[in-house]
Amino acid sequence: MAAAEAYNPEHSIVLLEKMHRTGIKLRISGKGRCNITNEEGMQSFINRFGKKGRFLKYPFSQFFNHDLLDYLNQMGVPTKLERGGRYFPQSDRATDIVDAFERKLEALKVPLVRQAPVVGLKKNGEGRFVLDVRCAGELVKVQADQVCVCSGGLSYPATGSTGDGYKMAHHFGHTVTDTAPSLVPVLTAGDIAKRVQGLTLRNVSISVWDENKKMTEMFGEMMFMRKGITGPIILTLSETLVSMLDHKKEVQIKIDLKPALDHKKLDQRLQREINKNSKHSFKKLLKTLLPLKMIDLFVDLLGIDADKPLHQITGDERKKLRMLLKEFPMAVIGHDSYDHAIVTSGGVSLKEIDPLTMESKLTPNLYFAGEIMDVNGETGGYNLTSSWSTGYLAGRSMRTKKIGELQHG
Repeated sequence: MAAAEAYNPEHSIVLLEKMHRTGIKLRISGKGRCNITNEEGMQSFINRFGKKGRFLKYPFSQFFNHDLLDYLNQMGVPTKLERGGRYFPQSDRATDIVDAFERKLEALKVPLVRQAPVVGLKKNGEGRFVLDVRCAGELVKVQADQVCVCSGGLSYPATGSTGDGYKMAHHFGHTVTDTAPSLVPVLTAGDIAKRVQGLTLRNVSISVWDENKKMTEMFGEMMFMRKGITGPIILTLSETLVSMLDHKKEVQIKIDLKPALDHKKLDQRLQREINKNSKHSFKKLLKTLLPLKMIDLFVDLLGIDADKPLHQITGDERKKLRMLLKEFPMAVIGHDSYDHAIVTSGGVSLKEIDPLTMESKLTPNLYFAGEIMDVNGETGGYNLTSSWSTGYLAGRSMRTKKIGELQHG
């Protein structure tokens, strides 16, 4: 996006791609379908990035979700809207987006050099940028008046995101805030997750606890894995969970399996079911309350005989069942690695980047866009939109600088 929008017939542009193919991370995003953007309004969108979302207000004002959809449509990539306000390519193929950008660059005659990692970036005595580029086994020096660093963070390193841009930013005096995996599955204690592996819970509420203090809560969908939990709300909460673990906190989540009912209403429902079906077994009651995969787990955790008639269930046993339904506890003991993190939290400090242009405040004509910056949001197309918008703005800013305004024409 930055390279395409930087196009100016008076400028000579080159896009240096580290990997053997372009957009590898984009190709695998959304399980290969690419959740392009989200339908939400701008303020709600910005809120998805927390306090740092304010930095995106101007980039979004210049190029936002529907601008992006129009842009892709003009490049021959029609899109479709799905649940949760998420947009995908109509074809369900993320590669169609990458291919469209490659065609656009080719039409603009912007050269794209693959397998050309930038291993060094500095300025020479004349004030021009000098890039050390490894090409075909040799080190080639490329001089430039402007440079935009779109090298991503540390997540999914197999796609090429290995923190190269952080070193470049450091060289020019930029602060790189502490980085950590974000939008990442978390690991849980015991064998609970393994026993119900593959089960998806929809319309549940999850609260995060530091000992007896509730830190945050979120409603939505989650999924059990062999060693832990994932899914939209877990990924969104993961930044908080990772930070708590890094600070050596004892982290626990509680799953509310019946968020539509408070404790009193749930207890009334349980009493009605028990009175109405007094001769039924306890296991049969659980079948009306839980996914099948969780029934044996509940029987074991509660220590109540599965065949026990409901008329023999005591008040204490009913309370234990209610508490487990409303506050199903799981201890969080770790998180997955960058290999499985959708984004990286942390990065080049936003205080050192001009939000009106994406230009470095420390080094003129050096620009940043995308995940390399210290701004990351929730899952649902938000982070990709941030990348599209900041790439667009960085490219446009580079494009509109006249040759004479640059230090060296």
